[in-house]
Formats: sequence, structure tokens, C-alpha cells
Amino acid sequence: MGDDLRAEGLIAVRVQSMTLWLLVLALLLGAVLRSASVCMVAATEAFLRKRDPSRALLIAEGTCWALVALTLIGAYPLGVRFSESMLLGLAGAFVFGMGAAVNGACAFGVIAQVGTGRFEYALTGVGVWIAVQASGGMRPVTESMDMAPVGTWSAALMLAVALVLVRLWLRRGRTVGRVLFLGLAMAVGAACFTAIAVNHARFPWIALLNDPGMATALSWWIAGSVVAGAIGAGLVIPDGFNLSWPGFGRLGRRLIGGVLMGTGSVMLPGGNSSLLFFGLTTGAPMAALGLVAMVAGIVVMILASAGPLSPFLRRVAAMCGLGHSDHRG
Repeated sequence: MGDDLRAEGLIAVRVQSMTLWLLVLALLLGAVLRSASVCMVAATEAFLRKRDPSRALLIAEGTCWALVALTLIGAYPLGVRFSESMLLGLAGAFVFGMGAAVNGACAFGVIAQVGTGRFEYALTGVGVWIAVQASGGMRPVTESMDMAPVGTWSAALMLAVALVLVRLWLRRGRTVGRVLFLGLAMAVGAACFTAIAVNHARFPWIALLNDPGMATALSWWIAGSVVAGAIGAGLVIPDGFNLSWPGFGRLGRRLIGGVLMGTGSVMLPGGNSSLLFFGLTTGAPMAALGLVAMVAGIVVMILASAGPLSPFLRRVAAMCGLGHSDHRG
């Protein structure tokens, strides 16, 4: 009897310890998302409008660090799940990308924006929830695969370092410390995200809203801690937090963008986190193609919107029949 009580006590202590560590990792993840540039929409806009690939390279570093972290914690073979119909999955990724562009931020970017005090991004979650509820039982048939890593963790580590060096070269003449800080932040963020996902799968806010019935109280605590970490980082960063009325136009874009993102996440299923950190690290073809489709959706909406583009992109927009002006609304 005494041995049983001691065993139960040890299990309870381990559970409490794991819970505490997950919440700490979630706070750290939120702080990283606020401090680093991990938004697919921002990365695509930076490349199209400024010909600057630095943000995209930083996100690629995150994928490398995710492979390193997943390998070292023994997560492989990793179960990845995408729509059994590749056409439906790719359409979902495209719609998700369009929604993210309308919204102004992807799934990661929403957390970062909330960390700046732009709480209207909560409407993005409302939009996702509406789309998920509207889908009802019309969920795509998914195929689950146990996949091995696409490469060794040492190769991924070397590639991550090489990408840092490329970003240093691109940013020559600017603050080296900022480049290195973003690389370190991305490494920490990828490690936190993958560690939480392996130990408690249902924590990203897209996953929670897609299947809230399967979520536990800890899932919501972790998601809330990520948001709290982002807000905390925003309060610490000079001029990094500012509350203001966004206007009805922006409120509408958050809601409509969320509905499109939710629709795409149901069709895929998943979002950019599942494509980048889990699908790509296993070399799943659907992940690579889905990422291309998602970026294509973002590009289409950028071309259709107002904003300064290069002459080449203005010609592309005209060829696609997309209206364009040089003033961003």
C-alpha cells in the first residue's frame, strides 16, 4: 500500500513538473514570436516589395532548428497528417495563404501582432472558429504517415549556420548583433514549439479551434501562456506595445481573413506551423507543395492590394487582371 502511494506521489510530481515546464516553454515561445520575424506574410511582402529575402531565410532557419530539436528529443518517426486528396490539400493551403494576407499575419504572426497591443487580431481567431463550425462534419479524409527526418540533425545544424551567414552578408553594414539575435531567437522558438508539440500536441491556436472538443485545460493554458509571453515581450521592448482603435476596416479584414484561414486549415488540414516544422522536416511532398501553394495565395492577395511594388510585379499584376495603385490603404 505504501509503495503504491509513493508511486502515485512520484507520478503526480512528474506531471506537475512537466506541466510547469510546458508553461515556461510557452511563455518563452510567445516572447520569441513577438521579438523575431516569423510571419509568412511579412516575409513574402518583404521579398516582393523590398527584394529582401532575410525574413524568408530566417523562417528556413526555423525549419532547420525544428529538425535538430525533434531529432534530439527522439520525436522521429513523426506522425504527419494531410488531406488524402492532394488537390484539396493544396487548395486549402492556397486559401489559407489568401486569408493570412487579408488578415495581415499568418498563424505565428497573429501572436506577434497581439504582442504589440493590436488586440483586434483576436477577431482572426473568431473568424477561424466560424469557418470550422460552418464546415460541420464535412472534414476531408486525411492520411497519417509516420515519417523519418529528411536529413541528419548535424546537416540541419550546418544549414542553419550557413543561412545565418547568408543573412549576415545580406545585412552587411548593419548591426550584426540584430542578425545574430534573430537567429538565436528562431532557434529557441523552434525548440520550444517542437518540445511543446511533442509533449502536448493540441496547443497551437489553429489546432485548438479546429478541434476544441479534443483539447484539454492544459491546451488552453499553454495557448494563453504563449499570448502572455508575446504581450510581456511587447511591454519590455521600447515602443513595442501600443493600444489604439484599429478602425472598422481593419476589424473586418481580421474577421474575413480568419474565416479564410479557418477554411484553408480545415481543407489542408493544419497551418503554416504544421507545414514548416513538421511536414518539411520529414520531406513530405505535400508539405513542400503546400508551402508553395500558401505563398502563392499570399502573393495573389498582395498583387491585388494597394502598395508599392516593383515595375515587374506591377506588370505581373496587370497581366493577371489584378487592380493596383501605389497607395496602401
